[in-house]
Amino acid sequence: MTQISPDAITECLSTVLDREVDADTDIFTAGVDSLAVLRCRALLKERTGIKVPGHVFFEGRTPVRIADLIGAEHAGR
Repeated sequence: MTQISPDAITECLSTVLDREVDADTDIFTAGVDSLAVLRCRALLKERTGIKVPGHVFFEGRTPVRIADLIGAEHAGR
């Protein structure tokens, strides 16, 4: 099973925001909004082939927790 790492999420968010994001940064404090979430989901799909549900960004709030939630989503399938 393919998982998305926190590094992949931080790279995606850094690309979308055009600045560095740490793995433990609250993404919404860092400036992420719903449009940035959509862009990041599209980038992750393009880079990994995994369709990431939007709710994991809002529930996870940090790249580490988002990666955990993505892993849990895929483990449940």
